[in-house]
Amino acid sequence: MAEKAPKKKRLIGPHEWRMVIVLTAIAAIAGGLLAVVNEVTKATIEANAKARLRSSILVAVGEYTAEELFPQEGLPKLSPAQVDEYFKQHIEEAKADSFTYWKIYKDRIGGELSAYVIRIAGSGFQGLVAMQVALKPDLSEIIGAHVVTFEIGETPGLGFRMTEERFWSQFKGMKTNPHIEFIKFRDPNAPKAPNQFDAITGATYTSTTVRDLLNKTIASLRKIVQGEKRS
Repeated sequence: MAEKAPKKKRLIGPHEWRMVIVLTAIAAIAGGLLAVVNEVTKATIEANAKARLRSSILVAVGEYTAEELFPQEGLPKLSPAQVDEYFKQHIEEAKADSFTYWKIYKDRIGGELSAYVIRIAGSGFQGLVAMQVALKPDLSEIIGAHVVTFEIGETPGLGFRMTEERFWSQFKGMKTNPHIEFIKFRDPNAPKAPNQFDAITGATYTSTTVRDLLNKTIASLRKIVQGEKRS
């Protein structure tokens, strides 16, 4: 009598199918919840980023100090709503192609211009390098600058030191002509040229990025301003 062929075992039985269905349902629910959370928090994240940028601009133009708008402890002097209201009255955001800059007015928008503000941003050694810079209307001199600590992705203890006030505060009063340069090593008692800043020790790449971004962005703004005067 011939032997019966062994019955083939199913690779996926009812139990396995139930498991697949349950896991698929869990994944779908989790994905949906993440999408909802992302959508809910997206607006908040964007609003916070906008508030930080606008507050940084106010520090750069000298309207407020970093301690007032970016306190380590306690509440900032201005709320996001107050910052927005200040912008509505005194600051106009302008765009030329993909370039964004800000016009600062002494009294009201459309009146006497007191400054331009640019944002330099680019890739540093390990992450984002960014700084808000205010310039005189003729772009000959930097009025002030500010770096938002939250934004910088550079190496702690090295490039990240650009977030320290002693770095970004040195740009106040700096001349933009000829091109901005930096000094690697300088005797603290020796003077530096009006278009130079002290590099961050051990972070030449970050200092180079800041220099190049400043010169490039100021040159772009200069072309735009010259075009506005001709039109």
